[in-house]
Amino acid sequence: MAKKEQWNFQRTQFTTKYRNQRLPILTNFLNYTFLRLQDLGRLEYSDDGQKMCFNTGLQTKEEKDIYAIFFRHKDPHKFRRPHWVFDLFAESYSPALRQFRRLPEIATYITDPADLVFDPKLEIDVNYDHMINTPENKDRLPEDLRRNDRTALLALKGSIESLKDKVLRNYKVAIPHWYGGRIQLLLPLYLTNDAIADNALIVDKDKRSGMYLARTILTMDMAYIDARIITRPDREWLNP
Repeated sequence: MAKKEQWNFQRTQFTTKYRNQRLPILTNFLNYTFLRLQDLGRLEYSDDGQKMCFNTGLQTKEEKDIYAIFFRHKDPHKFRRPHWVFDLFAESYSPALRQFRRLPEIATYITDPADLVFDPKLEIDVNYDHMINTPENKDRLPEDLRRNDRTALLALKGSIESLKDKVLRNYKVAIPHWYGGRIQLLLPLYLTNDAIADNALIVDKDKRSGMYLARTILTMDMAYIDARIITRPDREWLNP
């Protein structure tokens, strides 16, 4: 039903990692969209309370919104709380949506548009020790860098020092993503190859100190999944 979009990964290591999942990017997108709408109170219920729907944030080729409709499980004693079962996806003009008084709004994430743009005037405070010496981050580095902390440090420093120059020439290099209830920015790290980004650096604007804090890196699949929650990212460098 939706506009054509690449919901699978392209790189071999990611197609192998998600080989048992069909459309992993889409699955994650729908799950996180639902959770955000739940937080915002934007789920809609039928008058009899037996149906629920939410706006998926996706559109058809004709730019009609697509909604997910659920029905309440018929056995009230089987579950401790209302249990919803997926029914169907419906376009905005579908008769299936007439049982709802109004159509639910899409999920929103942005409160300050300035959060979407990287400010090259601000310094980036980088916690290299956290990136290299915590298993969570180190395991995300390319395999060659995991074996040598000194090489990893030099690669990270060199790549991060060139980031501001890249953003000045192309503002789209900085990609917003949603994590922990706030907007952060993703920046490319070219650690082993000048043409293909190996990882994404998360920078978090600290308005109190007036700088960006960087202490975490993501694999490219993790970065794309998080970025797609807000919008379809430009695949200039975030192309897993």
